[in-house]
Amino acid sequence: MKWLCSTIIFFLVFLSVQAQNKAASKTAKNNQILIDPVSPAPSFPGGEKAYGKFLEKNLKWPNQDDVQGRVIISFIVEKDGSLTNFKVERSLGKDFDAEALRVLRKSPKWIPAMENGKAIRCRYTLPINFTIVEK
Repeated sequence: MKWLCSTIIFFLVFLSVQAQNKAASKTAKNNQILIDPVSPAPSFPGGEKAYGKFLEKNLKWPNQDDVQGRVIISFIVEKDGSLTNFKVERSLGKDFDAEALRVLRKSPKWIPAMENGKAIRCRYTLPINFTIVEK
């Protein structure tokens, strides 16, 4: 039940997430990483519903019943849609961090960001909420 609640909350947060907003070069030459918001931003194949199903199937609650909060992970969405360079930006503890990283590493290739009609590398930041919801 806990994983279902965390999955639903994570899914709702995912809907409001956008590419990280930092100043950087707007060109994607020589494999530079584009960090400015791009349009369209990288996205999970199949959209938010598919991402929610992926999380529901794969996300497991760590064995710490009294801990809840948010793990923030950043990563690079490569030109081919693969995810690389994972970094825990905000930790909730090693078990929660490891679970968030495990699920993201298991993710299928994403749809990469585009610039001038070409796929580019882009840093993306994603919060993962672990919240206990009592019924």
